[in-house]
Amino acid sequence: MGRDVGGPSASQLNSMAGHARQPPDTGMAMGAGLMDMEMGYRTKYAEPSRFNKENIEGGGSNIAGYNYQGPLPVKYTTPSPQKDRLVAREALREVTNAQRVDAITDEEVSYLQSMKDQAELADFDRYVNTLVDPRKPGNLKWLMEIYPDFVTRRIQQVNTDYEYALRNQMIDSWGINTFDDLHFKYLVDNGKIKGPNLANTGNAASKYAPGFLSPFNSENGQFGLHLPFASARVGRKPDNRGDWKLDGENQPMGINRDGSRTYKGLATGMANHATDANHNAAETAINYNIGQGGALPR
Repeated sequence: MGRDVGGPSASQLNSMAGHARQPPDTGMAMGAGLMDMEMGYRTKYAEPSRFNKENIEGGGSNIAGYNYQGPLPVKYTTPSPQKDRLVAREALREVTNAQRVDAITDEEVSYLQSMKDQAELADFDRYVNTLVDPRKPGNLKWLMEIYPDFVTRRIQQVNTDYEYALRNQMIDSWGINTFDDLHFKYLVDNGKIKGPNLANTGNAASKYAPGFLSPFNSENGQFGLHLPFASARVGRKPDNRGDWKLDGENQPMGINRDGSRTYKGLATGMANHATDANHNAAETAINYNIGQGGALPR
């Protein structure tokens, strides 16, 4: 015996299509609607401008007191119906070049001027960023009073990045359940919109050598004291996390804490008597282990 899964019957499908004498639906309205939705997504998830570290022209050394790490990512330009129309116009110019002349329009001049405006804004943001490092205490408050747009536009970009990553990961995990999900995934799969990924791509097997129930399974395995923002992915950051690391030797409670097991070094110190030589060394020696090729942040 068969099972009714709840879908429409053949006769119902036929009646939904309308009368045979009705003009055919070419889907033009649907296509235009999809293009409008696509433009909204392309604008929202447009790739932000990512700044590189500043270099002084002529190869001179960095001037002390200025921030040479580029500003955080932000959008300075996005797709728009105006740009699509200019591209369409250019395509027509190419194929009709021998037949007719198409003069430069005010629309194109306005677009060129708007790009000059955005270039000026990008230069101004770079200038502001050399003056202010937002991570230093008090600087964010100053920025929010003097130039709040610099901060809010970059916060909006972070929110957009995480919204894209979360939505894409939820669809990948739980499937397409709405038309909006379907269209969003179509745009992602076909490279029409792009964004970051939240997935942890690390190999769990390489991190958990002890047995699952072993107490050593949860030991963090991180030794030494890393400097502020050693793990940063944006802004001023080390080439390698270990480059910004302080040596624990000769620091309070720091004996042998860089060894293979944190507890082992502390247990060794607890079980042995301190000598005057060790005490004097702890009073006078302060070591900064910056790692290969690293440098302390300024």
